[in-house]
Amino acid sequence: MQNSFAATGILRTSRADGATLDDALDVEFCDALGRVSVVRVTSDMAATLARTLGDFASQATRGSDQALTKIPASFGVGTGRFDDVVLVRFEDDTPYALGPAEATALGEALIDQAELVGARPVRVRQ
Repeated sequence: MQNSFAATGILRTSRADGATLDDALDVEFCDALGRVSVVRVTSDMAATLARTLGDFASQATRGSDQALTKIPASFGVGTGRFDDVVLVRFEDDTPYALGPAEATALGEALIDQAELVGARPVRVRQ
């Protein structure tokens, strides 16, 4: 496996000549030392990359040092023993306590978002 290449700029983009892939684009990157690396991407890969880089750029502009997405290995939902609250816990973190109205609103929002995500075409992951 090749070492990481820390691109600092894009030198040139062009349609790939004699590409074996349909609708391929060559992107020529350079690093701080002037080394050049060319990446050939298909139109499908470019669309996926655009979404991924857009998500990354919007996260970076908010100044967050957190990972882009945290996917918990487990979760739990329960009720408070002495308080009328719904408890939501991810992994072994401290649970969140929600009032009944907040828990209902959260549940409805989760269902709405799950339906939106489920209706999207499956993304090809490399």
